[in-house]
Amino acid sequence: MGRIIDQVRGMSLAEKRELAETLREAIAEELAAGAGEPDRCPRCGCPAFVRKGRDAAGRQRWLCRGCGRTFGAGTLGLLARSKLPAAAWMEFAACMADALPLRETAARVGVSLYTAWFMRMRACEVMGRRLLPARGDAFEMDGTYFPESMPGNHSRGWFDLGRPAHRTGHDAARAGLGGSVCVLCGVSETGDCFCELADGAEDGPGVALVALRRLPASCSVATDGRRSYAGSLGGRPHEVRPSRELEMVNSLHSRLKAFIGRFNGVSNRRLQRYLDWFCWREQFRRSARDRRELLFAHEASGIYVCTRELTHLESHPFLSLANRVGVGERYGYMSLMV
Repeated sequence: MGRIIDQVRGMSLAEKRELAETLREAIAEELAAGAGEPDRCPRCGCPAFVRKGRDAAGRQRWLCRGCGRTFGAGTLGLLARSKLPAAAWMEFAACMADALPLRETAARVGVSLYTAWFMRMRACEVMGRRLLPARGDAFEMDGTYFPESMPGNHSRGWFDLGRPAHRTGHDAARAGLGGSVCVLCGVSETGDCFCELADGAEDGPGVALVALRRLPASCSVATDGRRSYAGSLGGRPHEVRPSRELEMVNSLHSRLKAFIGRFNGVSNRRLQRYLDWFCWREQFRRSARDRRELLFAHEASGIYVCTRELTHLESHPFLSLANRVGVGERYGYMSLMV
């Protein structure tokens, strides 16, 4: 090792840069090849499968007991379905981990702005799949609101704004249609959290579905006493406090708004992806592993269902929470929207 370091010191600056780029590519390929055995079929989501031979490159194949089709570690994989090299995705993971703007990310990775945007959508879906169930015995739960945002050219689509379109930077007093969308948030004493886009308000059905999916069955819940929480927590012990005393969830709201504010307005139909991104950062911020390397490892072993076409067909405004959960159940990704 000492001889190698001495040789590197004797290189010119251009040679050192070329060596660094070669090492970065080698590290990316090594990390990408380290994906382990999947936990479910990437096509139907069935957890029952058996080994069935190997492909031409010697990689293991499995047979799904649910759909009867074979699959490998790269089936529907993020890196396997991309034409970009692993080194580009590793650089992109570093930009995502630091929440860099999209234009700066595109320049660093060496791709177009549109490609960088779609890479972000795929990475957010992978991060949503990686979120672990919230743990803890005591949770604080409350909703926060974001301005309604429905950007884009709707003149040729099916979606009707219900008013003349505003020119960019003019006419509108605030972004969107003047309404708000609700995000239900919860956090435990251990720091585990969740953020779920509700159906426009903190209503009983939305609260009940989020509580069923996100809260442990034996935990207690503290809220601000809103009527929709009273019969929607599934029999969990319920404590009512003034809003100012819900310090943990208020702090979570503050961090969430600061994170979303970096992007200068997120469309409602993309908001859940950014919420998953925020929750991933919150969940893995205490990890002993570098978050850039961790995110790339998740990309290398992750899969995505929303193709480029399906991403553009995401409903506008968003699907109901019940529909999103129903679709996500099939693919092991609760926040999936198609």
